[in-house]
Amino acid sequence: MKKDFMSSMREKTSSLPTSLLSTEENIKSQIQILDQLRDLIPPLADEEYRQLQQNILKHGVKDPLTVWETSSTVLHLDEENRPVYVLIDGHNRYQISQEHKLDYRINLLRFTSLEEAKDYMIDFQLGRRNLSPEQIAYLRGLRYLQQKTMRGGNKFSTNSIVNASVALGKEYGVSSRTIKRDGDFAAGLDKLNPEQKQQILTGKKKVARSAIEAMAKTDLVESDAVADEGNLLVKTSRKAVGEDPVKKLEIAIRELASGTLSRKTCERLLLKTNELLTLLQAK
Repeated sequence: MKKDFMSSMREKTSSLPTSLLSTEENIKSQIQILDQLRDLIPPLADEEYRQLQQNILKHGVKDPLTVWETSSTVLHLDEENRPVYVLIDGHNRYQISQEHKLDYRINLLRFTSLEEAKDYMIDFQLGRRNLSPEQIAYLRGLRYLQQKTMRGGNKFSTNSIVNASVALGKEYGVSSRTIKRDGDFAAGLDKLNPEQKQQILTGKKKVARSAIEAMAKTDLVESDAVADEGNLLVKTSRKAVGEDPVKKLEIAIRELASGTLSRKTCERLLLKTNELLTLLQAK
């Protein structure tokens, strides 16, 4: 976490406008939820959600919901530049409030772009103390993947990858290698169907992390993955392979990752993955 993170966020917080057109109640009625932002937040386990609901029903919504005050132009919805209010933090509290018709307060934040809003959400989640190691790795991995994209285009650029992993490693107090593995973990999880991804992040299903990381190196077009006794079994529809060596390696890696990960299998998996990376970097 950056030392001045909270102070920088306070600078972004704005008091609610006093204009009749922008009252708190009017803003509440216009709150929108973007799937890509909601999915950045690690899901609560069933028991955690029930406990939160009981606390809210007993004591009300104590903490305000955080809303991004932006425009339809910034979100690329249209060119009308109309005001848009996007929920950034408090999705579970919002859902419970809507179900039980409870009142709540809101804080407004302003960001210049969707990428800046995502960075804030990831950092804010990482500042919480109740995250599992898998959830922490996933969030750090998302930051890494986003940083690579923002650093200039070629996702296989060695300098871009090294710079992003080193910078984030220093920020979170881990090695650059850990950050890169987190990136593979996040990319692999995002190739699973939403239900499976949630089950892994909440700990309902235990899957070998190496298998999930290996999925990031494959070219899955559509996947339906299920966890079975710690292994990741993937059914996937894929493009025609033909004689393409990259496609062949992707299939080989996927098949190795879907089986039992013995020492010998892991060694073969690493070998195939290195071969694939060499081919991709040569393109």
